[in-house]
Amino acid sequence: MKYKSLTQKAITARFSISEYQKIEELAEQNGSNLAEVIREAWRSYKKKDDLSKDLQKLKLELLKQTFEICSSVAGLNEHERTEAINELKKRLGELK
Repeated sequence: MKYKSLTQKAITARFSISEYQKIEELAEQNGSNLAEVIREAWRSYKKKDDLSKDLQKLKLELLKQTFEICSSVAGLNEHERTEAINELKKRLGELK
C-alpha cells in the first residue's frame, strides 16, 4: 500500500496543447517542472487576490475617515451627519 501524504493533495487540470507547451517552456527556462510552475501561478493569483481585498478595505477605511473629518470640519450635528452619510451612500454605493 502506498503512503499518502496528509499534507498534500494532487489535482488534475487540462490545458490546450499550446498552453501546455508554454508552461513547459517556462518550466525549462526556470529550471523547474510543470507542477512548480502551476503552484507558483496559484501563489501569484492568491497574492494578487489578497492584495486586492486589502486595498478595498483600505479604500473603505479612508473613505470613512475622510467623511468623519469633513463632517467635523463642517460642524455637522448628528442629524446632519446622518443625512450626509445617507446621501453619500446613494452616490457612492452602500458603505460597509
